[in-house]
Order: sequence, then C-alpha cells, then structure tokens
Amino acid sequence: MLKLPALFALSAVTAGLALAGGLEGPVAMAAPASTPLKATATLRDPAGQVMGTATFEQVGMGMRVSVSAMGLTPGQHGMHIHDLGRCTPGVDPATNTVVPFGGAGGHFDPERSANHDSPQAANKDGHGGDLPMLTVGADGSGKATFTTTKSSLTGMNGVLNRSLIIHARPDDYKSDPAGMTGARERCGIISRDALTVRDYPLPGPQDFPEGVAYDAKKGVLYTGSAATGTIYAINASTGAVSIFNEGGGQGRGSSLGLKVDAQGRVWSAGGATGKVTVFSPDGFPVAILQTPKSPNPYVNDLVPAPDGNVYVTDSTRPVIFRVTPDLKLSAWLDLAGTPIKYGPGINLNGIVATPDGRALLVMQLNTGDLWRIDLRSRAVRKVMGGLTHGDGLLLIGRTLYVARNADQVVSKVMLNADYTGGQLVAEEPLAGLRFPATLAAVGGDLVVTQSQLNKLQGGTPETPFRLTRFPQF
Repeated sequence: MLKLPALFALSAVTAGLALAGGLEGPVAMAAPASTPLKATATLRDPAGQVMGTATFEQVGMGMRVSVSAMGLTPGQHGMHIHDLGRCTPGVDPATNTVVPFGGAGGHFDPERSANHDSPQAANKDGHGGDLPMLTVGADGSGKATFTTTKSSLTGMNGVLNRSLIIHARPDDYKSDPAGMTGARERCGIISRDALTVRDYPLPGPQDFPEGVAYDAKKGVLYTGSAATGTIYAINASTGAVSIFNEGGGQGRGSSLGLKVDAQGRVWSAGGATGKVTVFSPDGFPVAILQTPKSPNPYVNDLVPAPDGNVYVTDSTRPVIFRVTPDLKLSAWLDLAGTPIKYGPGINLNGIVATPDGRALLVMQLNTGDLWRIDLRSRAVRKVMGGLTHGDGLLLIGRTLYVARNADQVVSKVMLNADYTGGQLVAEEPLAGLRFPATLAAVGGDLVVTQSQLNKLQGGTPETPFRLTRFPQF
C-alpha cells in the first residue's frame, strides 16, 4: 500500500561514533551507503500563486538551502523557518491581528531561546529558524544558496513539515520576535522528497499519544493519552477512531506503554499512578494492579513474554515488575545489584521479549544504553550504547526499531544471533517526527506515535495529534 521511502542511512563516520559508544558482540552487518536526505518547499504568495521554490539537502552535519523567489520588491528580505507546517492565515501575536501565513506560527526555536538573533548564533542564544537574507534584484527575483548548522532535516533541530517564510523587509537580527522584517509575503511547507506515509489523526486537543499496540485479529490500533489516560481504538484500514476506554476512571489519569496479549486483552502502563490496568477486548477494566506505594513511581512500559508472564519497567524505581498469568503483580528483579544504574530523569523505558523466549531487551532513556536481561538467570548485560533518548522498542526477528523521542528519529538496530550485541544501521526522520515515543507493527508497515511530550508541561502542540504509518526499512 505504501511506497518504500529512501532511507537516511548513517554515514560511515556516524556509524563509527555509534559503535564507539558501546557496541558489544559482533554482528556481520555493515551500514548501508548513505542516501542524501532532501526536501522541497513550494513558495506561494497570499493569493496562493506559486512564486518560487526552496530546496533543502542534508550535507553531513549541515543543511544546504537553495531559495529562488519572484514577484518581490527589490532589496533585502528576511527569511526564517517557522514552527508549524501551515501556510494559512493566522493571528500575529505581536499585533493580535490575523495576517497572511500567520498559521505558520512563530520562529522555529528548538532550544527555547525566546530570542531572535543572527544566522550564526548558537540555538541556545537565538532561534534555530533564523536564516540569511534573500537579496532581490530590480526584476523582482532573488536567489540564495547557503548552508546552516542551526537546523537540519533530521534530529532535534529538524525542520521537516515546518514552514519557510520570506518577509517584506530586511532583518536587523536583533529585534524580537522577527527582526523588524514586516509582513509575511511568501510561504512554503518543507516536505520530504520521495516519501509516502499515512497519518492517523486523533480527535482530542490534549491527547499526547504515548503508547501504541496493534491487534491483528481485529485490524485495530490502540493508542493512549499520557495527559488524560483515554485509550483510543483506530481502524487501521479506514482510520476511524473511537474511544476504547475513557481516561480518569479508577484513578487512571495517564496511559503510557500499551500491549495486546494473546487473549486480545489490552494492557496499559499508568506512569506516575504506579498502576497497570488490564482491559477486556471490549474495553472493560478486568484488573487494576497497583505497584508498591512509593513517593515517585513511574510505570512506563510492559511486554507479554513467551513464558506467559508480563514484564513491566519503572523509570524512576530500579525494579522490573512481573505479572503472572493469574494477574498477580510482584517485584521480579531488583536492579540495584546489576550493571544498570539509575540516575536523574527517565531510566528504563521500552521493553521487548526476544522471540526465543530467553531474554528481555530494555532501553534506558537517560543513558542511551540497551540492556539484555536473561529470563532464567536474571543476568544483566549491556547490548550497546549510543541510542540517545531511546524510548519505545519494537523487535521483529533480529531487527530492533527504537523510537528516539527528543532526537525525532526512528532508529534501526541489527542484533546478533543471541541478542547480546547490536549495530545501529539507519535513522529515519519520516516527514518530520514530533517526539516519537513508541512503535507497533502492522503487516509490513510500522506505526509510530508523535507524542509531543516535550510540550506537555509547556508550549503549544501541533494539532491534530497523530500516529504515522510507514513501511519497514
């Protein structure tokens, strides 16, 4: 149904750095040849007429931008990348009036500097979307080509599915919020070249979808809200969305990791509630399992294993919980005496079981380390490092997909035969990921949540919230 995207494979240099970050155990797999990541923005005037084009290409750590525009007044024009991929009218917060292309929002500001500055300023000091100016000749046309390291087509500074705006006046590179550049005269959405994906939009204004699971027998995706606890059922074919279970009941105000077991029951990790909830196939809570009372619980993810048990991670307490087939929850492994050391922030997060039934693989978000836990001996071994901001995991055979939330990519790791070592072989930003949290497999495709959890405590999320489906790579 979907076309296979061109992969943004790791370059040899990047792959080398990843290996140096902690690969243990050899695998007979070389990183694929690098394929340039490219994007295009078709520039339109407020009437919708095409009045230019901008192209973007990833070149190492930089992004090469080429802009060609026409129909502008002679002189210099400020250019900026704006936060939202919307070339629609919207409110300008500086004047509180509706202006052309106001829907693109403010300047792209990945490090929340809240400061307009020069194109050479570090992102901690100025907007990541601050660009050089476009010089327009007497005939009303202008061209510019430059390379910037402030923004990128992938990663934390990624600009895919954001907007390029050309303004009416020159940029003074100091006045907030936009350098006194005046009206927005041209706008184009930065769209990934040669990629087809499918979005599943969600109806709620505060959904923040964290977990996702797929019931192949029903053809239904489940996703849960980190903010409200509501769990949605999505028809994977039609995209129709219904409420599987409303959040807030039984003290369940958050839903993080989700899984579907062999009986069609839906399991939900309750985050700071410290609870694991089990739902019948029709959405009725059949069990609410409370982990031990503590001042700082954070039940994050879970997985049904081939041994019949369900294993649960906690991101703030160094323990792996286990739920037995009779729905009894207990602490299974105290991590205090293992190589896994808990620190500030989110610790163990995503968890999967190996197909051979011998081990669990768990992701430690705050260190970027992937761990193997033997189900028989409970021995813990580091598989690899370098998976910064690694969140949810999906294991298909020996291929491990990692949602790396703040890095805004899905990573592909090839594991060796006994799952004791791995190699990072590709990173895929899709059409612009927004804090991806977890993954599920649907046939030959993958589905990732665009959780936007970085905006849960502040900031304006892009709506509608959505899940994105794309081919395995």
